[in-house]
Amino acid sequence: MRQKIRTQPDLSLSSPAHQGEIDYRKWERNVADRFKDKSEDEIQAELQESSWPFAVCFEHWVGDFNMGSGIRNANAFNAREVFYLGDHKWDRRSSVGVYKYTEVKWIPTIEEFMKLQEKYTIVGIDNIPGRSVPLGSYQWKPNTLMVFGEEGTGLTLPMQAFCKDIVEIEMYGSVRSFNCGVASGIIMHDFVRQMKNL
Repeated sequence: MRQKIRTQPDLSLSSPAHQGEIDYRKWERNVADRFKDKSEDEIQAELQESSWPFAVCFEHWVGDFNMGSGIRNANAFNAREVFYLGDHKWDRRSSVGVYKYTEVKWIPTIEEFMKLQEKYTIVGIDNIPGRSVPLGSYQWKPNTLMVFGEEGTGLTLPMQAFCKDIVEIEMYGSVRSFNCGVASGIIMHDFVRQMKNL
């Protein structure tokens, strides 16, 4: 696989950076090159304007390091909104700073969460025998809210009952599930792929 060539700022002695005209510290941010010259507010506004018609929720995460990877995926696939349903702060380290550009909205109870059905179709992501439908045959609809449970326990029973559909990623090896970082990336990619082909 070819290594991606990243644009680097000109930091030579004759460059504008050395003459005080460019703040080269902005190149340290983990953003795509087209955002390097933009403020956090400008990036947030541009992402909202170009977002895909889906949202993501992470439910009751205790060991939440993988949740940060899921939030990073939500930014990468430009979700409209990101929610966290739980009772504690989440570990931001694995999100690599994307919370500066993609807001994570905390929801304290499932009763509060249920209000989101007014603007989203709620779809759970889990492998539940007799309930889940395979991702390969699932047709996504605009304005879907994808819910990811903890890797060990999956979606809670109240959430399972509340979801319109539950989608599973087909697996062919011996492990019983993907972690959230992997699963959320696969799911969001499939959603965006289908929306692009509408």
